[in-house]
Amino acid sequence: MSYILGELSMQELVLILSRCKALRQSHKTQKKFYRFHFKGFYSGLKIKEIWIHSGEEIQLEIGEDYLIWVKPNLIKDAVLDVRLIKFKKIT
Repeated sequence: MSYILGELSMQELVLILSRCKALRQSHKTQKKFYRFHFKGFYSGLKIKEIWIHSGEEIQLEIGEDYLIWVKPNLIKDAVLDVRLIKFKKIT
């Protein structure tokens, strides 16, 4: 089951503190995305992982913690699919 989330305004960005798990590439679109660790709920739905897509080439380090500002797009199979707005590595 999947849920497409409505259009969000800039005031409705989501701030997440999480660890980068992996860099993957979509088989269908060939676009790269980052997988982030997450255990919890968003909009009343259980989330096990976050997939982060960016419109530009970014370099995140696997195993490092980040503050990430995102706009949610879709929830499918307990994965929150988001578009990256801004990030900051936690040192």
